[in-house]
Amino acid sequence: MHIRIATDEDLRSLTPLFDEYRKSLGQDSRLADCKEFIESRLQENDSVIFIAFLVDIPVGFIQLYPSFSSVLLKPLWYFDDLFVAEPYRKRGIGTELVKKAKELADETQVLAVRREKIEGNGFVSIDSLALFETQV
Repeated sequence: MHIRIATDEDLRSLTPLFDEYRKSLGQDSRLADCKEFIESRLQENDSVIFIAFLVDIPVGFIQLYPSFSSVLLKPLWYFDDLFVAEPYRKRGIGTELVKKAKELADETQVLAVRREKIEGNGFVSIDSLALFETQV
C-alpha cells in the first residue's frame, strides 16, 4: 500500500471514491458535483487529501481542513472525511490514513481533530482514533 498527498492528477481516482463515501452516508450519487467539489479543493489548496493505493488501485482517502479553535486557542487540522472502499476494508487502510494525517499534524505542529457529538469541547484528538479501524 502507498499513501500520498493527492494532486490534480488524482481527480479521476478521487471522484468515484468521494461519491461512494457520500453514498455510504445516505446521500444520492452526484458524481459531477463530487468532481467539481474535489477539483475545487485541489485547485484552491484549501484542504489536504491523502489517497491510498494498493498497487495502482485507489482504495481510500482522508481529507483534512485547516482551521482554528477558539476553545483550544490554536490552529488545528479538522477532518470529517475518511473512507475506504468496501472490498478493501478491515485491512488497516483506514488506520494508515489516520496515521498519515497524524504525521502531517506533527510536522506542522498543529493538533488534528475530528468533531464529534460528545460532551465537553466536542473535539477528539486524532491520537484517540483507533476506533476507525473497526469502522473502515
